[in-house]
Amino acid sequence: MAKQSPTDHPHSPDVAQRLTIDNAFSAGWGAQYLPSERYIVDCHTHYFGINDRYEIFRLLDTFFARAQAFRLGRMVALDGSPENLDAFKAVADFDPRFRFWIRMDDNKPDLDFLKKGIAAGAVGLKILNIRIMREAGDHKVWLTKPWQDIFAYLETQNRPVLWHVTQRHTAAPYMGGRLHAYWDEAWAKGAKFTNEDLLQVTLENVRRFRGLPFIGAHQLHVGWDRLNQLFAENPNLSTDTSCGCIVRPFDQMPESDRTSLRDFFCKWADRMLFGTDVSLEPNHVDEYLLQHLLNHIRFVHQLNLPDEVLQNVMHANAERLLKLDLLSDARRGCVRP
Repeated sequence: MAKQSPTDHPHSPDVAQRLTIDNAFSAGWGAQYLPSERYIVDCHTHYFGINDRYEIFRLLDTFFARAQAFRLGRMVALDGSPENLDAFKAVADFDPRFRFWIRMDDNKPDLDFLKKGIAAGAVGLKILNIRIMREAGDHKVWLTKPWQDIFAYLETQNRPVLWHVTQRHTAAPYMGGRLHAYWDEAWAKGAKFTNEDLLQVTLENVRRFRGLPFIGAHQLHVGWDRLNQLFAENPNLSTDTSCGCIVRPFDQMPESDRTSLRDFFCKWADRMLFGTDVSLEPNHVDEYLLQHLLNHIRFVHQLNLPDEVLQNVMHANAERLLKLDLLSDARRGCVRP
């Protein structure tokens, strides 16, 4: 078997091992096997309005009853708050499938609560520009002292920030995005700032706190060429695959896109984290929600990434940046997914 470059359609490493192990007795068996993730860590999920530890556990069990078959190993919830911190901590301490971020709005910086949350096991901080857009607020608030103190603390702890920075204009019917999401409210209230203005404030913080990992949600709503430039300029900047990186059921990515995206993911193999924006709510764990997850898995699989890159994207980058313990990749008996 010829040696393959990272841009070829790679095979699972065990395919090459069988060429020599056991005197090549099994050479060629499973020769078509592709690399497969040991498991998946979804770094971008939601548990809205759920403050009861037993309800969280029931939702996890219900979703994982199906999602584990697609190798989902862990979900990291974005919504840690004073109301649910005790419940989130209790579940995270008990169930390896669940971890959480502390979430804060721009108008409520609270360093003391953040410290309490980190001590309780939170992986880092989730912040958003959504309220700023909806209320035509101060998009430079992140440069004020309370927020600078928060970023400085996180830098000392080497704990990341996951930041919903921007929002595309236009609709996005392929992924279900409505026309001018959040921006219609911003413009109605007289907002004058732009996506570029929002991005530049974030980048100023990325430059000020080089020891702090920043993860831009939803690929920062920029194209791959711009993201390539941002990564080159900012070694502490990463992104997740949520929302933009999907392939719907029965679709095939065009080969030109597959090739260019495979090259991008191989180049920036340490900057891409798997995330979906999946929202678990009581009575809404259904096929629709499962397909939300699978659309994102399908996207990554269609890139045909080399094994090392695939493991990084699907779990290892999140484990490194969020300081997560490793999971067992054991699956049930002879079930093959």
